[in-house]
Amino acid sequence: MPNPPADLTRTRYALLRSFRRDGTAVDTPIWFRIDGSTVLFRTKIGPKTRRLAASPRVELRPCDYRGRVTGDPVAVTGQATILTGPDAEAGNRALHQRYGWQWNVVPMLRIPGVVAVHRDLSPIEKLRRIRTTSLWADSAIVRVELDGAA
Repeated sequence: MPNPPADLTRTRYALLRSFRRDGTAVDTPIWFRIDGSTVLFRTKIGPKTRRLAASPRVELRPCDYRGRVTGDPVAVTGQATILTGPDAEAGNRALHQRYGWQWNVVPMLRIPGVVAVHRDLSPIEKLRRIRTTSLWADSAIVRVELDGAA
């Protein structure tokens, strides 16, 4: 397996391109962690996890927090797998190590130009999630095995 391009290893965000059943691409900026030829990220269970289950093929590009591609626009491709159990918890810990206190705090904030997927949670639930170290019940950890540049 080839290593990811340097532009992807140096950025905090990647633009994840997943595909609907009809082949239509859907782009989403994500936080991620690279370990060799494996990428991990967290997502809320819903449309994206259904897309990945139906079509595990994905593309990744370096981007900013709004999903604007930065650096080399050539995509790295791979196959996504939704992790469960201890593998998902280990992935969550690895991502938490990379992003520190921001890992559980930033998803609870309203950021202009960014869709807040947790906007409907009560303040008490937001505080509970900020303090937890385990994977949230409505979230999934996804592993992408990279297979080279597109």
